[in-house]
Amino acid sequence: MVLNLDKKSGIISWNDFGGLAFFSWFGFSILFPTVFFLILAVWLQDKFGLGLWIVVVLGIVGLLTSVSTARSCLKALRKAADESSSHKDPPVSFNDHK
Repeated sequence: MVLNLDKKSGIISWNDFGGLAFFSWFGFSILFPTVFFLILAVWLQDKFGLGLWIVVVLGIVGLLTSVSTARSCLKALRKAADESSSHKDPPVSFNDHK
């Protein structure tokens, strides 16, 4: 990502908002399931008088969900990188034939 300063207007702008948006989304999608399941576990524990086991079980479910999300996001990122690096030349048209 490159940060540019426009000399005339004095405005700072990002050239690559896509990377910033991806990493923000990636971080949120990794952190949210674990935090959500832990908050749910504490609420269930307080509401229904369940033991510590509910926090452990839902904590593990949250971690597994985060790992699954990370794997799928990284797999999609790798696939996109492979597609962009293996860019093929367009086929030769009839008029450009040698």
